[in-house]
Amino acid sequence: MTFVVRLARVPATVIALGLLFSAVAPAAMASYQPFTLAPGIGPSIRRSGELFVPTIETQYQAPLGTVIAEATVRSFALLAGVAVFSLVVGVLVGITAALLRRRAVSSGIVLGATSVVAAVPSFFLAYFLQILFIFIGGATGHTILPVFGFGLDGHLVLPLLALSAPAVATTAQLTAVRMGEVFDADFITTANAKGLLPSWIIRVHVLPHVLPVSLEAVGSGLRVAVASLPIVEYILLWNGIGFVALQAIALRDPAALTACAIVLSALFAFTSLLLDLRRTRFH
Repeated sequence: MTFVVRLARVPATVIALGLLFSAVAPAAMASYQPFTLAPGIGPSIRRSGELFVPTIETQYQAPLGTVIAEATVRSFALLAGVAVFSLVVGVLVGITAALLRRRAVSSGIVLGATSVVAAVPSFFLAYFLQILFIFIGGATGHTILPVFGFGLDGHLVLPLLALSAPAVATTAQLTAVRMGEVFDADFITTANAKGLLPSWIIRVHVLPHVLPVSLEAVGSGLRVAVASLPIVEYILLWNGIGFVALQAIALRDPAALTACAIVLSALFAFTSLLLDLRRTRFH
């Protein structure tokens, strides 16, 4: 029954927010005028000398369902990359900190650096990385990485780094703490006494006890990434569901905003569901 209740949270959350936005968005949008979101992304164009305010459909010249579906795929690809990157890098950093636990200064530097990274908002990190690579490109005379735009190539790097940073930091910290506890366990002392290789001990005896905590940390980081998605996509012009939501606000398009809110809430609720189920399974 508990599983059914938790599973029902996802559609319940989506339906509730969909109804809320459907009721509130049209009245709220009527209280302001369309505005320009960014240079080249404006709400108004001229047709036959008259001012015309487009919707998401006219701006993208595609049906709303197609625009939302394509934007969702882009954002989902980005979040999938965040999950994999955060797990791999976070666990590696956590293992490093745990192995250095007897060296207070070295371990403190590693965990302190992750704490600093975790405290930096993703949107600020996105802006900083964008400015940094613009400066590097200007100094070297050629582009190192694309600093805006969509693409499953070099364009993926900056939004991936910006959204992954808090998840990597959280995963590294929790992995290091859990690994420290496992390293001090009696069965690890016995394994060391038998002369087993450290790499074998970590892979066979330590990681199975650590990965559940690491996966839970990645899940928590993904929820932060979903919440940061609109601003990061806007800064880096990653044409995902968060960016389309901001465009819908600028264009006063309540239908598009409601559709975006439903997708974002579904992503957040589904991530929370996976996190709850994994926590129940391993605790």
